[in-house]
Amino acid sequence: MVLIMRSRKLSPRKIALLTAVSALSAIPLAHAGGLMLWEIGTPTLGTASAGWAAMPEDASTAFTNPAGTVWRDDIEMRAAGQLLYGDIGFSNGGLTNVPGNDGGNPIDWFPGGGFYVAGRWTDNLGWGLAMAGNFGAALEYNNGWAGRRFTQDVTLIGMSLIPSLSWKINDCFSIGAGLNVMGSYFNFKSNPRAGLIDEDASLKYSDTEIDYGGNLGIIYRPVPATTFGITFTSEIEVDFEDRLRLRNFGPLFTQLLERFNDKRTDIDTTVPATVTASLRQKLTPATTLYANLNWQDWSKYAQVALEIDNPEQTSLRVNRGYKDTGHFALGVRHDVGRGFLNNWLEGWSLSTGFAYDSSMTTTASLTADTPVADQWRLGLGAGRELCPGVELDLGFTFLWAGNMDIDQRGGPPFNPILEGTYKDTATYFFGGSVQFEL
Repeated sequence: MVLIMRSRKLSPRKIALLTAVSALSAIPLAHAGGLMLWEIGTPTLGTASAGWAAMPEDASTAFTNPAGTVWRDDIEMRAAGQLLYGDIGFSNGGLTNVPGNDGGNPIDWFPGGGFYVAGRWTDNLGWGLAMAGNFGAALEYNNGWAGRRFTQDVTLIGMSLIPSLSWKINDCFSIGAGLNVMGSYFNFKSNPRAGLIDEDASLKYSDTEIDYGGNLGIIYRPVPATTFGITFTSEIEVDFEDRLRLRNFGPLFTQLLERFNDKRTDIDTTVPATVTASLRQKLTPATTLYANLNWQDWSKYAQVALEIDNPEQTSLRVNRGYKDTGHFALGVRHDVGRGFLNNWLEGWSLSTGFAYDSSMTTTASLTADTPVADQWRLGLGAGRELCPGVELDLGFTFLWAGNMDIDQRGGPPFNPILEGTYKDTATYFFGGSVQFEL
């Protein structure tokens, strides 16, 4: 956004309008720690997501690849729970021009998980139902932190309900399709400058929406030991609508409040499309290899439109400069036999894996509401059959993002700057699930 001033002298009216434009263009749609998580509490926790789209023996295929639901003899149900702990903290680099603290740890603990059912009606027709969320999280910085001009609190949660059908064309090949009914919750708060003195005002926005997309999948199993899976998830247009709430602005901003406060405001963005290709390969009767390749369309998500229903019908379109991302994962699972560690692990399967996700941001596009970077994952897992038809799985994934430099700058007239580093950023996922045959 470029603003051209014909005079160096700023009248109160110009200061109010420039502050409004600067504050409104900073409203984000994002979260920290990874915008689309691979972690949903299922056995892929133990393989760092490897095998995501090629595990039709797991009921969570109703979420990860709808084509897998027909590859089973019984109705299977998996219930999963998960806890995320984020370790992230800002360190001032010296150029930040807003006084305040470092914000503390804005993520801390966050729950997740899902519920998945899959089965088949006939030999060639399968069905599935999944309810889970892997899009969104929350940031809550300490009050009075140095980046409050841009973001104080932000929450974006996407929860999906996905009914699906699958068709086994022959003994080697199946296809599937699902309807992604996504409920999205967005809440944002910042503290713009209140006036010529360095005081805090308040800008708030919140809404809940339901929108729709589609999932498509393919399973190809040329031999019993080899499974290929490919999934496509469509983009989802999300249109939030709320009344903009501006509070505690000084008398200089009377015109700003008249034009923008309590006015219906639409924010439109796009949950990105994704493509995932996965492999499940039996190396021996006891050892299985898993692999992933993935692409996500974050350059489309970067384009945010904002419209305010005021007399001027104010509208903004912001491109946040994000890049599309790529992903690679490799994992292995081994069924423990007799004689290992005095037989106390007999009957367990152990898994591990690693993954890499490229960053959608650069230092120029990284912001306080979206501190994400390249991500490395290490997964560990264990599972066993508790009794006939009941399986337990436990998993842990460690996500490392390291140091992330930020140099976020606001617009005139006050030109806030947040400059520094999010140091040693990491996220920990603890999960478990139980699968039943019905």
